[in-house]
Amino acid sequence: MGRRYYCDFCDKSFADNVSNRRNHLNGVQHRALKKLHYESLQDPEVILSNDASKRPCRQFHQSGDCRFGGACKYSHLTPEDRERLKTLVATQQESKKRKLPPVLTTDPGEHLAEWLNGRKRPASENPDDRSVRKDESVEDESVVKLRSYSIPSLLNGFTNLPVSILPPEPKSLLNVDLVEWG
Repeated sequence: MGRRYYCDFCDKSFADNVSNRRNHLNGVQHRALKKLHYESLQDPEVILSNDASKRPCRQFHQSGDCRFGGACKYSHLTPEDRERLKTLVATQQESKKRKLPPVLTTDPGEHLAEWLNGRKRPASENPDDRSVRKDESVEDESVVKLRSYSIPSLLNGFTNLPVSILPPEPKSLLNVDLVEWG
């Protein structure tokens, strides 16, 4: 068996030779799927601007299908899709206005060293330490010192950080059984 060519756009494979590949790459189905793929990666702002001048496609909105597909000159966006894109564009513009910290222009070692130095301070000097009462009915022995955890300032501007990086809530640590590790 000879070499095979696999097309990611079409999810097909065929014998790899010049004529087969040329025929496939110039085929209508391949071009349509390639266009559909790249359109799905467009910026929401571009999608909205392209769609603003188009009227709704009657066939698509009545039956949910249009025989022209991506080549249709009318809009296939529902009002809900349009509103979702508008909110997405607004949040993107807002995040640009907030001016997120430049990740690549500064030395991450400086931010890391600053963060580590802040964590090395004794508990008495650290303003983030808080006393939290475990149970209000019991007196002095129920006061527990909880450290407030934080993330490096370099990561503060990022949204959707993994849960493993986010600091725990201080009150969530009250009922945890502390076991010494080996």
